[in-house]
Amino acid sequence: MTMKSWTLILAMAVLSQAAEIARNLRPRSELFPRAPVPQGPGHIVVTEPAAPVDMRGFCGQRKVDSSRIVGGVEAVPHEFPWQVAVTIDGEGFCGGTLISPDWVMTAAYCVDGARQLSLLLGAHDRTVAEASQLTIETTEYATHPNWNPATLVNNIALIRLPTPVTFTPEIAPICIAPSTEPDHAGDALLVSGWGLTIDDIFQPFSPILMKVTAPGMQTSTCAASYIGNIITDKILCIDTSGGHGSCNGDWGAPLSFDSNGVYNQVGVFSFSSASGCTAGYPAAFTRVSSYAQWISLVTGLVI
Repeated sequence: MTMKSWTLILAMAVLSQAAEIARNLRPRSELFPRAPVPQGPGHIVVTEPAAPVDMRGFCGQRKVDSSRIVGGVEAVPHEFPWQVAVTIDGEGFCGGTLISPDWVMTAAYCVDGARQLSLLLGAHDRTVAEASQLTIETTEYATHPNWNPATLVNNIALIRLPTPVTFTPEIAPICIAPSTEPDHAGDALLVSGWGLTIDDIFQPFSPILMKVTAPGMQTSTCAASYIGNIITDKILCIDTSGGHGSCNGDWGAPLSFDSNGVYNQVGVFSFSSASGCTAGYPAAFTRVSSYAQWISLVTGLVI
């Protein structure tokens, strides 16, 4: 076979892979870091505190008793009723969490500049029309006022639902970690999402919700794995050694802690190492407790 023939075959293979990727949702993080962009028409600028909403005593109740989520296992169907799949402008994909009847929390880079947001609640398998599923379309979101897309600082956002959602066994909120939440270094923390399950960008995201447990890390230990000052006390890292952690498609997905049977969301997935999801570098989450006051201001949640 001639060199020209090999070149043609290689080109066709690359195009075939590109077409396959195009048929699947892309991780929103492909666009970041980047320069600031104009916000969408539904971007909210908060000028006064919202009316109080108290979810305590109801939130964080797992339905059962007992990304990429690299090295994870399938969650029990509807085990985490707060899990939300977020599609941005018909192509970007992120995770999120229901935190009240009116609000979903995710990463700022998931909604930055978005025109349309489609939220899938009550799902286990995203590719199957389950009776429990609810799809909500919205344009309204608030990014943290100090969000910086170039540095990924303050990578947290809130999506407002057009009407309050009715809670069901499959659709219910998670609790928000208060400002007094411990640092969770050494604690078993739970990651859940529909991201890649193997470290291969040519693979589609998981259709089913996955979960994995990984230990929290000291901030100083995590910072030693990254160049510069990207890891601050507003970042919560997990140890992904052994191939267990988050990956593409898990952006905005929750990191939670089981506090005596009540789940508190302690992190929002922000970024991982460019070396790959299974390279063993820590995965970094926006530390929710550092933003409890802002979350309460926007949503009215009593935290």
